[in-house]
Amino acid sequence: MKKIIKITFINVIILIIFLVIFEFLLRHYSKINNINFTNDNKSSNLYRVYEEGKIFELFENFYTYKKKLNKRYINYYKNNQELIKIWDYKFTTNNFGLVQKFDLDVNKKSIIFLGDSFTEGQGAEPWIDNFGKSVHGYQVVNGGFGGASPKQFVYLDDYLSKKLNINKRVVLFISNDIRRGISRLDNTNCIIDHKKCSKKNNAYGIPRDKNFNIENFLSKFVFDQKLSAKRKIKFILRDLYIYQFLRTSINNVRLKNDKTINKNLEAISYLNNKYKNHIIFIKIKDANDIMFKKNSFESKLIENYFKINKIKKFNCDMNNDISLFHNHDFHPNKKGYSVLRSCVKKILDKEL
Repeated sequence: MKKIIKITFINVIILIIFLVIFEFLLRHYSKINNINFTNDNKSSNLYRVYEEGKIFELFENFYTYKKKLNKRYINYYKNNQELIKIWDYKFTTNNFGLVQKFDLDVNKKSIIFLGDSFTEGQGAEPWIDNFGKSVHGYQVVNGGFGGASPKQFVYLDDYLSKKLNINKRVVLFISNDIRRGISRLDNTNCIIDHKKCSKKNNAYGIPRDKNFNIENFLSKFVFDQKLSAKRKIKFILRDLYIYQFLRTSINNVRLKNDKTINKNLEAISYLNNKYKNHIIFIKIKDANDIMFKKNSFESKLIENYFKINKIKKFNCDMNNDISLFHNHDFHPNKKGYSVLRSCVKKILDKEL
């Protein structure tokens, strides 16, 4: 028995030494090859801030925004005891509660851009507004909303198709979209009234007051948040380069036959079969694929699915340039959205 314990102990020590050396080599490799690893911990340190009031319009399987908004939207990243402002801009919604300056005419032939926060344009003033009211004779409809999955693209399309004269559809997506379920953002008491905020919130309302000190206000809530032992262990593991490096291999096993992924891929096929030559699919290369300089598990799965099902797909690779994304948050910045718009326009010029 003692011999078994001794052998087990030695093996554990050898494994720990190996992992430490491997971790060191990965960090060194990433440094000399300019690979900036990120992880899921970052999203836990992000805090959305809106001008207070009711922001979202909730439906059963999706959400839009309230109609005719003109709201300030700020995003902060907590780095130890410092708050770093990632972006600060105003967004406008139209007569359908969609993020764009222009109201929509229900009778005009339209083209809808379905997608997530990249389509909505989070991180800068909405890029789709730069198309103007129309593109190639079709009224522009911004059907993007944060956290959306392909299943929700279908729900929003069904809803708006009953209200607008939609003739063409463009589906813009990133690889992680297929991992998502149903996203619905709530008008919490904290968003509606900043006086009702607490440490439990991660989205906050602020008054429309130029003299209001946002950082001081957030400091009351975000710096003293305590993590459970389980979450602390998760944070430690996610910070390891080994975890990030092996993540795709782990997901190949962990997410095999994942129900959410399968339903989202089926939603893509549904849209393709329904609209045939009147729909365009565009995959946007996100910061993770660019940083790791290799395709993620999700990207490989998407490529394979489109190929097997013979679905035509275009790509916007964002010039493989990480500087086109915000630090910490990894939504495109203003320059990044300009590059995305140019890519989408080239595809539309060819396909419409």
